[in-house]
Amino acid sequence: MRTRIGLSVVCGMLVIAAVAAGSEAMREGFDVPDGTLPGGWRPLRGQWAVQDHGLVGSGTEAYILFGDENWQNYELEVTATFLTVQNDSRWCSVLFRAAHDGAPPWMQFPVRFRSTLRNGAEFAVRTPEGWSVRQTAKTSADSVVGQPRRLRVVVRGSNVQGYLDGDLVIETAYALERERGCVGLGVSGSTVRFDGFSVKRLPDSPPPSKTNVRRCDIVGHRGWSAVYPENTLLAAKMAVQAGADGTEFDVYATRDGVVVLMHDKTLERTTDGSGEVVSKTLAELRQLDAGSWKDPQFAGEPVPTLEEMLRALKNSGCIGVIEIKMPGISDKVVQTVRDLDMVDQVAVIAFNGEVVQEIRSLEPRIPCAWLSAERLSGTTAERADWIAAQAKLYETDMVDLNFNMLSRELISELKNRGLKVWCWTVNDPIVMEALMRWGVDSITTDRVDVLVKLRAELLDE
Repeated sequence: MRTRIGLSVVCGMLVIAAVAAGSEAMREGFDVPDGTLPGGWRPLRGQWAVQDHGLVGSGTEAYILFGDENWQNYELEVTATFLTVQNDSRWCSVLFRAAHDGAPPWMQFPVRFRSTLRNGAEFAVRTPEGWSVRQTAKTSADSVVGQPRRLRVVVRGSNVQGYLDGDLVIETAYALERERGCVGLGVSGSTVRFDGFSVKRLPDSPPPSKTNVRRCDIVGHRGWSAVYPENTLLAAKMAVQAGADGTEFDVYATRDGVVVLMHDKTLERTTDGSGEVVSKTLAELRQLDAGSWKDPQFAGEPVPTLEEMLRALKNSGCIGVIEIKMPGISDKVVQTVRDLDMVDQVAVIAFNGEVVQEIRSLEPRIPCAWLSAERLSGTTAERADWIAAQAKLYETDMVDLNFNMLSRELISELKNRGLKVWCWTVNDPIVMEALMRWGVDSITTDRVDVLVKLRAELLDE
């Protein structure tokens, strides 16, 4: 049975635009003959039909839409049951902010069959160029064939919350491409039954204020790593040439005490070697190729030392942003910086708060930011209070946060508490623009050229 609140039916077709914002939820019971669809549901791809009072979708990628593209904010719920699945990575989803004909961009909250994977749940935007996955999360339990799961999505302005079986698993401020749109359901590589669909329209959000863009710094993530092999002299050199204000790189110490550049604890991903960085001598690392994994044209690119990287950056106008990946090497890092007379040409970042404290104690002139990708709960003010308390504990006024932690409101609260706000790693131009308008002080990106161009365009507005 379909419960209609503020609706009318004409010739069996639902007049969906009449669902009023702030009204009770419209609930769809799929009470139509098997093999058909209720009025108002528009299949885009795949196979969709009602079977025994449930909507069943199947296909490599299958989508169906409902509602009006002028809807802005809403709360959606549906029960999804996997009937068959090709492999653990396949998914079902709730769609939102879609055009009436399904033309991109549109957004979805997909849940994989094996949802305890690192990307078991996502916030993803389908753009004309393809998928932009802006947030991922793992859930507490996997799906089981034949066992229902409850998906719920709340959309307000650019903010989206995705729930699975009552647990909040996705929270993002980056529903930016469309302010309004239809809702719907999706299936990938599986057959899924949907029951108990409901949509409740929420009051519209006030138009966001158009803020002027203030110049923020651009930091190349491990150099210009979208194009060149990360954490190499070449990647840093090209980031400088592209116009970066800083280039970030990661450091460990070798077995014989030399500080070198490497992101992973082990060598396999970005060199032709194996084993842990800390178990090797510098001489052993000198034998490795740190470029071919990216592209054969970069064959022979060496693993650089911290000293070599800093010498390459000295007086370039591009600061070295040193991420310390292990405890016990803060003194070596500071001494190398001092020996090169580069205290005013570097910054240090670290997830380990004790490392931040060490740097601040050893050399207060070096800017040092605490890194975090923490998933926080509570009000915006409570989140800002927690972040500010951590910064105070680690004796710094700088934080470098995963961009998914941030929103316009949180950045404002952090600034009000006297903090400088850096963020990482941002590769979508629309997210870059939002963060600049929201007032971050620095953005770290793999795509240095894209952000340099975008910043110039926005500053010329």
